[in-house]
Amino acid sequence: MIRTIEVALSIPDNEARTALRVLQRLGVPLHALERADVYRCDVADAAAEALVATLRAAETVFNPNKHVMRVREAGEPAPGEVWIDELALPREAPRGEVRIAGRTVAGLASLERFTAWRLLAAPGVAAEPEVVARATETLLCNRAFQRATTV
Repeated sequence: MIRTIEVALSIPDNEARTALRVLQRLGVPLHALERADVYRCDVADAAAEALVATLRAAETVFNPNKHVMRVREAGEPAPGEVWIDELALPREAPRGEVRIAGRTVAGLASLERFTAWRLLAAPGVAAEPEVVARATETLLCNRAFQRATTV
């Protein structure tokens, strides 16, 4: 079973604010830019709740004073969204050997971590694919060591 978990800031995100202003100065038509960490995991059904609990307990991943966590329905980017990950990270390990913040979750076969950027053209309106592509190429992804995934 693929489980996708998003961890986002509940406090102002200065990195997203700065990136938005840079993109706007470069002529990318955006109203807002949001950032989150996304963990896409291949986990046994019985271990799915333990996975969420492990992420909640890992203080380097989730701090209840400044983060919100939600389980996402889809295991891929939504419209107006790009997921960035590092090319050099190992993608799979034998079942039971994948670690999250130094903790092992039984039944976890793989773990992928992405930085998700949600681009909005207007309040509540996802940016068009061309705008997402331009922002990705201009600032959000360094193709030398990162990979971008969109819808």
